[in-house]
Amino acid sequence: MANDEKEPGIFISRTYLISAGVVALIAILGIAVVGTILWPDGETEQPEAAASPEGDPPAEAVTAPTYSDSVCDLPASDATTLDTPPKNTEWEFVGAMQAPSIPDVGPGIIEENGFRRCYAHSPEGALVAAANVLAMGTDPNLVYDLNDKLVAKGPGRDAVLEKLETNPPTSEDGVRLSIVGFQLMGYGPNHARIDLAVEGSNGTLASVTTDLAWEDGDWKVELDPTGQPIIPTAPLTDAFGYLPWSAEG
Repeated sequence: MANDEKEPGIFISRTYLISAGVVALIAILGIAVVGTILWPDGETEQPEAAASPEGDPPAEAVTAPTYSDSVCDLPASDATTLDTPPKNTEWEFVGAMQAPSIPDVGPGIIEENGFRRCYAHSPEGALVAAANVLAMGTDPNLVYDLNDKLVAKGPGRDAVLEKLETNPPTSEDGVRLSIVGFQLMGYGPNHARIDLAVEGSNGTLASVTTDLAWEDGDWKVELDPTGQPIIPTAPLTDAFGYLPWSAEG
């Protein structure tokens, strides 16, 4: 099995995926939380990272809600829940999995190299951002831009970029991944937590949880100070409890 110390957080290359499929994701990311979290509608300061993967994230201080349009002018929403799968989702392969796009939700910008950014300041925008982050993480050509541009500022981002300098991702055919469902685990105007049920082409099923912060007009991934996800990944026996959402319709 690959050495975890050499892998850039959640954003792994197909070289790592081929060795153990989605099991590799489970091994590097760990165990997910269960339950529903709703952050209050505002905050004055960024909360500190969770002390442990099993703990709930810090609550946002209760102040006036702050919602803003994205850097590409996608509309914001004051919604805090997402009880049905998004409509009008289109899917296309990015790396080893299909990534979603939704009009007025994102990605609002797709660069020439395929890098996808700019998502709506809404629960749907956070969901689509998390799914696209996971997909781009399977394409070695996008891994550096992903960690450089779509990871929230702080020690976690610094740690990931330092790892990438000495251990750049490499390309190799591996297991394909597919999103089969999602849960909105927590949402506030400045933070979101998205849990994706992801299936590998080898039949392995896993829960991949992504914490996001609204920063500089886009959703950015929050990492712990070592450059690892705040909530690690866990194996699943089925997708019970997830809202169905996939490229298969």
